[in-house]
Amino acid sequence: MKPTYTHAADFHQERDFGKKISATFECIAAHFRPLGKCLLYFVLPPTMLAGVGMGLMTNTMFNMAAGQATGKSAVATDAVLVSAFSGVGLAMLAGILSFMLLLSTVYGYIRLVLATETTPTPGQVWQEIKSRGGRMLLAFLFVVALYAVLFAVIGGLMAVSTSFALLLFILFPLAFYVMVPLSLYFPVLWLEDGSLGHALRRCFYLIQGKWWSTFGLLMVTAMIQGMIAMMFALPQYAVMFGKMLKIPGLESDALGIIAQCLYALGIMFTYTIPLMAVVFQYFNLVERKEGMGLRSLIDSIGQGPAPVAYNEAYRADDEGEY
Repeated sequence: MKPTYTHAADFHQERDFGKKISATFECIAAHFRPLGKCLLYFVLPPTMLAGVGMGLMTNTMFNMAAGQATGKSAVATDAVLVSAFSGVGLAMLAGILSFMLLLSTVYGYIRLVLATETTPTPGQVWQEIKSRGGRMLLAFLFVVALYAVLFAVIGGLMAVSTSFALLLFILFPLAFYVMVPLSLYFPVLWLEDGSLGHALRRCFYLIQGKWWSTFGLLMVTAMIQGMIAMMFALPQYAVMFGKMLKIPGLESDALGIIAQCLYALGIMFTYTIPLMAVVFQYFNLVERKEGMGLRSLIDSIGQGPAPVAYNEAYRADDEGEY
């Protein structure tokens, strides 16, 4: 029977690579409407703001390129600076906020499914997000600081050494090795009630012996997400060619902002695919190392009602033939 992904046993399972991919899409399909509604409520508004910022930035770039191609200045210098910097700032701030809300919505939704074994409502998900908002912000800043320190160390080593072998065989593998375990950081933080430091240690503990399978899962799901998101990028290319070729209608700045909003929306919503895949990798690793799902099934033996034997031909209240 096809799992509904509304019970903890549907998640706490050991899965091979193919089953993790199929479980990702099955879970998204099973919760498409309720999870999609939560994404529309909480992730859509900041994503649209990020799209507006990207639209302001790309409109400025495309207008400048079109003006240089025709030998005319498309916009004034002060307008270029104001529009470009305001667009970049708005896109960055709103993009960070929308990504944090995306993480919180997806993992908060899964946490509620495991706790209640029902389909969560947007109100319940919002209460989860609010109750863990401060912790989520600290965790996000912690990960950003960790990446900043990592790249600062790599940059410092590159500055003092000109060895290509150091860059190729030590620095890049080190960065990749750290990035893969950190993909489990937010699932661990949401699905387990531990501290920020505990979640970090837990990631490296779970990943032991399964680094390559986790890396492969991230790569495959990122490729799938990227191919789907590329369809949302087509309108912005139409606007770019419209501005360059001066096609009436397609050179509109308003249309450029709408195209970027659609692109930002496509990127953010399709990123649910790798996030959900990481969830199933987390449960797979936990089950392999600790057998949580198996222990819960063993503990539940004898707690439910005893099965009733039933046979259509022989019944207890049947007098039979004499």
